Amino acid sequence: MNISMIDYYMSQKKTFLEQCKECGVCAKKCPIVKNTALKDESPKSIQKKVKRFLQDGAADDTVFTRAFSCMECFKCVGDCCPEGLNPLAISEIVRWEYRKNGLVDAPSTDPSDPSDPDATQRVLASIQIEPSDYHRILTETAPEQPEYVFFPGCNVYNQPEKVLDALDILDKINPAYGFIPGLDNCCGDIHYFSGELEKASRATGALVEKIESYGCPKVVFWCPTCHCRFGAIFGEACEFPFQIQSFAQFVAENIGSLPLKTLPAKTVTLHEACKSAFTGLDLTGPRDILNAIPGIELKEMERHGKKAVCCGSGAVAFFPESFQPKLEDRLAEAAETNTDILADVCHFCHQVFVFEEGRFGLDSVNYVSLLAEALGIVREDKFKTFARLADPEKILRQAGPYADSSPFRKKTIEAAVKATFSRSNP
Repeated sequence: MNISMIDYYMSQKKTFLEQCKECGVCAKKCPIVKNTALKDESPKSIQKKVKRFLQDGAADDTVFTRAFSCMECFKCVGDCCPEGLNPLAISEIVRWEYRKNGLVDAPSTDPSDPSDPDATQRVLASIQIEPSDYHRILTETAPEQPEYVFFPGCNVYNQPEKVLDALDILDKINPAYGFIPGLDNCCGDIHYFSGELEKASRATGALVEKIESYGCPKVVFWCPTCHCRFGAIFGEACEFPFQIQSFAQFVAENIGSLPLKTLPAKTVTLHEACKSAFTGLDLTGPRDILNAIPGIELKEMERHGKKAVCCGSGAVAFFPESFQPKLEDRLAEAAETNTDILADVCHFCHQVFVFEEGRFGLDSVNYVSLLAEALGIVREDKFKTFARLADPEKILRQAGPYADSSPFRKKTIEAAVKATFSRSNP
């Protein structure tokens, strides 16, 4: 299938310029605007300036803040706009025009490019697991008659044991699947986020072609962002010859076939992937899994499901000062549940939470790690271990033989470790 997301975005821009009434509803409902310098500016004024920018291309501080502070939580995708427009796509178009017109030198990385020194996912994965496991999560598999495809996405490779846990779980449910490694393929999200729509469109098209080559009726996504990109954005551009499903939904449907053992009693609260909740694409999968694990008692935070809130992690790249209040708010609410564990779904949320465990007294554990434990699959969350050490020299010593067998040079490993763990947030 030849899918051009550039055509989709150009169509979105044209429709926006024709139909936007500058009502400002999208800015008013945006959960991050109130944490930026725009908090005292009227939503109508913000939207008027956004529209003017897309008409004449003149740089504007308000427009920059509106677009680049976007957390990409997908809360504005769907029924937010009275005119049926997609505010998320508009923010991504603004970022694209800022970049291509030389108005901003926005950072960009490419996880699918091994030569990109900033693509730390490969480097960090290589120092956390055995070489054979590293090979496993980077090797495409294509059985003769696969019944479904599993795609983990790219950023979860910072926490490679989660990919391994997911593969082991799928092997127990139905091993007749094709595995598309996330680091050699990408849905394009990181490029949409940074305003590189041409590169993003190519990545999306290549991934769709790769999935189609398996001839399967279904693709299962580990990453909530990949799932929501396909379900709420790409699906608007074309119809796919396959169904999409989150990993949690697929496992929940087959939970009865898994030999779950009883875990030591644990009380758990769930921080779901906000975009999965806001789009409605997966409101129950992780809950169904947690409720099925013997020994776990799920205690919900007040804001959950459609009322869930974002941890703020999407704002950290360009507006870290906006990110911190969102994080504090969510973790305070989690702490109020007085539970043992804060279970997360999204690996990036987890990447944020593990740096904060000491302040809020919650053990941050991914829901798939809990499921794996109930199946007798136990792997150390080395990313969490490294985050707790918070010292590059100690981390490199802890990595030990894995670092020695890594295909990357010592200086590359040291740079990746320092960039990721020498600060208190991702």
